[in-house]
Amino acid sequence: MSSLLSRLEHHAPALGDRVVRANWRRRNRSREYDPAQVPSRLRPIVDQLRDDGVVISDMDSVFGDRSVYDSAAARAQELYRAPRDDGEAESGSKATFLTKLVSPTFDFDDPFVRLALHPNALAIANGYLRIHSRLRALDLWLTRPTAGPAIQTQLWHRDGDDVMNVKMFVYFTDVKPAAGPLRYAPGTHPLGERRRLPERDAQARSTDAQMAQIVPESEWILCEGRAGTVVFADTCGYHKQQKPETDERLLCVSHYVSGTPYVPPVIEIRNVDAAALSVDQHYAVFDRPRA
Repeated sequence: MSSLLSRLEHHAPALGDRVVRANWRRRNRSREYDPAQVPSRLRPIVDQLRDDGVVISDMDSVFGDRSVYDSAAARAQELYRAPRDDGEAESGSKATFLTKLVSPTFDFDDPFVRLALHPNALAIANGYLRIHSRLRALDLWLTRPTAGPAIQTQLWHRDGDDVMNVKMFVYFTDVKPAAGPLRYAPGTHPLGERRRLPERDAQARSTDAQMAQIVPESEWILCEGRAGTVVFADTCGYHKQQKPETDERLLCVSHYVSGTPYVPPVIEIRNVDAAALSVDQHYAVFDRPRA
């Protein structure tokens, strides 16, 4: 079966995707999510995410209550200012430009957890996936400008964490082109119509010229924005971090997957009051419905 799917990916990618998604939905049937549950004001976000694979929004549209964002932004700045070891990173590694500022263990009342488990964030992720998602990871990332050519995730690639997934990027600094915003090739996500594979290197990374053969450069979406910008993307579509030129970028990334991802979760949430969780939050935290 895997050999057949591999051939379909190269010769009939749309058909191969449909076969994979059908099997994936079958495995996740018990956690189906009716998109009619998405609040009406959030449906345009979900619709654009399903159309393009990425959507740029803002904290007011997503969270409504600014205090949720403000608490997380204050904590992010506190962690940014805290002493840290910025020792020598291995040449050519992501660590040369990317630093994680939090551990994978959080208390339930942590402001980043409140962002990731916000009912509206979950509604958007679930409405896109059409299943009750699980929160697989939660990170605070600092990216810095470096010398030399683009490397690693600064080249075009797609994630293999699941058949479909959603990442929510919440900006705590202004992210202009010089800070290295996310850049996305619309329509290359699992629901899109541009699922052809570009020319790639041994690490499945592609250059701009190679990506332009699949999606014209004029159509690439640059996810720049002021602090408070919120971006949702299915990173199973082609994307990259544009190489930072002069500025830093500080952002929180929440990663939502199905009940059958290809990779294990990398988050621990402590002191959870399970009785206070909504149905969506219970799935996101415990990977199962409430009893």
